[in-house]
Amino acid sequence: MQVVVTRPAGQQQALMEALSQLGVTPLHRPLMRIEALASNATLRQSMIDLDHYQAVIAISRNAAEHGLRWMDEFWPQPPVGIDWYAVGPTTAEVLQQAGLRVRMPMQQFDSEGLLALASLSAKRVTGTKVLIWRGVGGRETLASVLRQRGAQVDYAELYQRLAVTDQDWPQVLASRPLLLLSSSQALDIVSAQVPDLAQRIAALVVPSERAATQARAQGITTIQAASARDEDMLASVGQWLHND
Repeated sequence: MQVVVTRPAGQQQALMEALSQLGVTPLHRPLMRIEALASNATLRQSMIDLDHYQAVIAISRNAAEHGLRWMDEFWPQPPVGIDWYAVGPTTAEVLQQAGLRVRMPMQQFDSEGLLALASLSAKRVTGTKVLIWRGVGGRETLASVLRQRGAQVDYAELYQRLAVTDQDWPQVLASRPLLLLSSSQALDIVSAQVPDLAQRIAALVVPSERAATQARAQGITTIQAASARDEDMLASVGQWLHND
């Protein structure tokens, strides 16, 4: 059985090795490349003023990695008095490895999951300053709701996600493989290149409810993993192999 991994280059190796041990044939076909943004005055100032914020929210693994690199340039030690948040366990692990105590949703790993946390309720965030680490663009739900709850919210946009065009997708999908995606944006990219995706793959594994809902609306057989962590994606692949 072939399993196509679509993570950006540099983020796939451990998952590929684990899939091989599971007895499947992994193939890497990245759908996006991550490009750090050049230094700019707004980004630098957000890092210089990091101690002015009561909460910092990293909305992805890439956001956490790039944000920590920037923080290291201005802060030998992380500022005190900040509540650190991650959208899910993969992102949380990056922050935790830097010695930070991290809060995250227990189940729904997205903006809605974060907003359900008691520590981000209107009672707790009114009058506070929140900095969101993210890529260029993206959903506005998190910032919009936090502002409605009385918080002042700023963005530190750290990187951009660039779609990778691959002319070989028809050949890649010739064996009707299992396809692993990391986000709704990844689904948008591959669907644009393969309009009949539902007919070309055995099933799709995604780590979020939003991506799963979007895929099922396209008629794609979809398995929702508990998170984007390797072990959760592997568990979903194993579940599919067992049930197939």
